[in-house]
Amino acid sequence: MLTQIGIQGLAIIDSLEISFSEGFNVITGETGAGKSILIKALGLLLGAKAAAETVRRGREAATVSGLFEVPASHRSTAVLTELGVPMEVDGDSFPVIIRRTVNAKGRSLAWINDIPVTVQALKDLASTLIDVFGQHDNLKILDPAMHVHYLDQFLRDRSLPRVYAEKYREVLASTSELAAMIDDVRTKRRDADYLAFRCDELEKFSPTRENYEEIQALCRKAGNVMAVVSALENAQKLVDQGAGGEPVSTPLWEAGKILSKLESVAPDFKLLADQAHELASRIDDLSFGVGRAMSGMEIDEGDLEGAQERLAGYQELFRKLAASDIDQLVAEHERLRRELQFVHSAAVEVQDRIISISSKVETLEALGTSLSTARRDAWKIVKKRIEGELHELAMVGAAMDLELIPASRAVPAIDVALFGPAIAASWGELADKLSGLTESGAERGQFLLQANPGEAMLPLHKIASGGEVSRIMLALKKGLAAGADTCILVFDEIDTGISGRVADVVGRKMQELSTDFQVICISHLAQVAAFAETHFVVAKHGKGERTESTITKLSPKEREEEVARLLSGSEVTASGLANARQLIQKASVARQEATVSAKPTVKPAVVPPKKAPGRSTSARI
Repeated sequence: MLTQIGIQGLAIIDSLEISFSEGFNVITGETGAGKSILIKALGLLLGAKAAAETVRRGREAATVSGLFEVPASHRSTAVLTELGVPMEVDGDSFPVIIRRTVNAKGRSLAWINDIPVTVQALKDLASTLIDVFGQHDNLKILDPAMHVHYLDQFLRDRSLPRVYAEKYREVLASTSELAAMIDDVRTKRRDADYLAFRCDELEKFSPTRENYEEIQALCRKAGNVMAVVSALENAQKLVDQGAGGEPVSTPLWEAGKILSKLESVAPDFKLLADQAHELASRIDDLSFGVGRAMSGMEIDEGDLEGAQERLAGYQELFRKLAASDIDQLVAEHERLRRELQFVHSAAVEVQDRIISISSKVETLEALGTSLSTARRDAWKIVKKRIEGELHELAMVGAAMDLELIPASRAVPAIDVALFGPAIAASWGELADKLSGLTESGAERGQFLLQANPGEAMLPLHKIASGGEVSRIMLALKKGLAAGADTCILVFDEIDTGISGRVADVVGRKMQELSTDFQVICISHLAQVAAFAETHFVVAKHGKGERTESTITKLSPKEREEEVARLLSGSEVTASGLANARQLIQKASVARQEATVSAKPTVKPAVVPPKKAPGRSTSARI
């Protein structure tokens, strides 16, 4: 249940705190007093869109917070666990605090139990806790597109529409991928000659990382060898030619011969001659060694020329294909090869995809058939429940029916003619099947109403009055309550367009709902307010240049006065008070009788937490 809601700086609300009770809470007040702002505040907690204009003038931000008491076994625990929100379970229930702020620029932040969350997270959690029904829902029920949605809430297997919708989206995604692929093929076919030319060029060149690195190494080696050989040639030239153009060893050999002739003059000259011959021999050895080193450094000119030409070929391919290195060039070669192969094998690929989509569509058709059967079975229950509720709501002769019409939609055109007649025929059959399937099933449905016996059964939007629409929606809500798993039902002036005895029945229906759920109802009818267990009144006051409102939890005496005002207008008379007391007493007796007559075997969808202690609230809004 929603035990408390706090609002600061929202629209005309400055500061507000309301503590709700467990059963039937009603909020009344003059038009424009601020009742709708409470629904707006609740909407922010539920993930509704935030807007800068909702922030009260003079405030930097608006803040809304709500304290919920949730049964420990409720399915919202799964949502909280998935969001990573901690829960402090104490006995049969645990508290959940939702808080949201909206700044003056329209940006909002949200928290659950002080953990920052997204707006979508608020929506996911709120869908398990609260069901809000506002005045705009009267228009929704007149829209046939919503009727299947309402019906699906009565299905025995509530997951069936979701599973069908997921499979339907898979089929749409596969169909979109097929269309994109065909467009790609058509584009590549136009470029097929270019693809073939480039791919053939690369096939002939056959670039690889190993080859590129090998010729780079050879060219680098050639550059180094040429520098070494040049140096060796210079060294050999100096040794072989010397300063006068003859080998350096020649003068030494001549000097040795001269010294040898002087050996008879003095024996020491022989030693000098030997030294000259030794130096000449060593210089000749040096010349020979340099020459042998040059011969070992030689590179085959043909190999070098081939490597240089291939390296230039690599550089040219880099330029043509905008590749920065060998890896990009090899990758581009592979891409061109795949694309050319894709163009050549596209027909087979298209056929395979159509076969795959056909298989998914068969599964979808089977699910659609199951969904259609489930809806017809559900309608038997819906019809009985709604008609029973309508009869109690003073539409005694009313009858309802459901018209299910095979769905029909336009399938986006996909031109498969370029792949041949067989593929075109396959796609044509598949498109025919797809045209009879929508995201909500293989049929569209609409509710038909016979307001009085003997009249024609016609679509709601053609026959239902405003009061009848309100009653039909309440009948739907009452019927859905048997299988609902939300904890809180909020009604925003659902009683619009009804009065008198019907209003009394509406109040009784609200009270019956409050035995299984916490009910919060904004109403302008005394007959509805009389059935409430807790009554709040909203009033607006002018204070200087600003407008302020108050919301007050009424005492029994104040409640009688408010019900009297609802009955007779702004002036409360003694007779009006007497009528109000009688109305409240009558509602109290009816509530007690309903409680006594309730079957003990019938249990609510969720076990309501313990009733929060009530307190009188009179806060500035």
